[in-house]
This record gives sequence, structure tokens and C-alpha cells, in this order.
Amino acid sequence: MRISRHATVLRCLFGVLASTSVVGCASVVTVEAEFPPPLVEELPVRVGLIFDEELTEYEIFEKIPRQATWTIHLGSANELMLRGLFEGMFLETRSVDVLPLTSTDLYRLDGVIHSELEKFEFEVPITGRDEFVEVWMQYRLRLYEPGGTLITEWPVSGYGKAELGNKEEALNRATVVAMREVGAAISTRFAKQPQVEYWLQERRR
Repeated sequence: MRISRHATVLRCLFGVLASTSVVGCASVVTVEAEFPPPLVEELPVRVGLIFDEELTEYEIFEKIPRQATWTIHLGSANELMLRGLFEGMFLETRSVDVLPLTSTDLYRLDGVIHSELEKFEFEVPITGRDEFVEVWMQYRLRLYEPGGTLITEWPVSGYGKAELGNKEEALNRATVVAMREVGAAISTRFAKQPQVEYWLQERRR
């Protein structure tokens, strides 16, 4: 059974001591991982980053028939992956809160990226015949001019699979694999998007 749900804001059942835990019939996963820096040439632009609460506090709550109730905390991992990724891709990055930029940042930054996790789906085996936990996820990146005009938006998807053992740990591993696939796609394909190419050319003049 595949479960799909956009972010649901909850305040309950945090994992303990490590990234995963089981509380009664409830499975709790707090996604944790290290994300390697991107191995790409740095782009000569200064970019503001908007990470809103929907991204940094992203949580999923699902009750799966014949299984446990799942609570998945993705917010911290989202920010860790994306912040490290962008810091490695651009000459300079800076956190910003709103668009258009304030006068302080307006002439210091070349653009602003707003990141959204718009889809997260997972499948945990119900029967013993299934051997893998699978995760599908899709982020959407929006690149803006400092004044607030949208330059382009780009959906980026990732898929992860992990061999079943402990279900909670397997879900964590599969999620991290999917996130790393997303990171690799962003780092290698961002500058090749047509509107991004034009934006970069304009900044190099």
C-alpha cells in the first residue's frame, strides 16, 4: 500500500535517543543523515534562501490498515540537506524571510530560492513476501528576482529503497536515499534549466 500525504502539522510522539522509535502500535521516524557536499563547480552568484515552517517542520501522520500508525519527522533533514547543497553550489547564500527583499539585501543578492517539499509517499511491506521499504518524494524549487518576480520553478523528484529489517530504520534509510537523489539532481541540473541559464548569463555580464 502506498501512502501519500502533504505536510500535516502535529505536536505529538517525538522519537527518543535516535532517529527511530516505536511507541506501542505507533511508529515514529525522525529522519537523520549526513549529506555530502555537492561535487560541482560553484556558480558565481549570491542567493537568498527561504526555508519556511512548512519545510523545516514538515511532518507526516498516517494510519495504515493492518499496520502501525506512522509519524515521520522530515523538517530538520530538509533544511540540513538543502542548506548544505546550496552553500556548495553558490558563491554565497543567506537566509531571507520575505520577498521582495528589504533594501539591505536587495542589491547584495542576485536571486532568491524558495524550496518546498510538495509530495512524500512511502510503502512499507504488509506481508512477508515484500522485502523492501520504498519512498517517493518531490520538491519544488522557485527562483525569484530580488524584487520578487518569479524567474522559474522546477519540480525535482527522488526515489529510495531499503531492504526490510527494522521497519522504522528501513524507512529512514530509504528516505535518505531519495533525498540524496534529489540533491544530486539539483546540483547537476539546476544550471541547465533554460530560464536559469539565462539568469546566470545576465549576472555574468
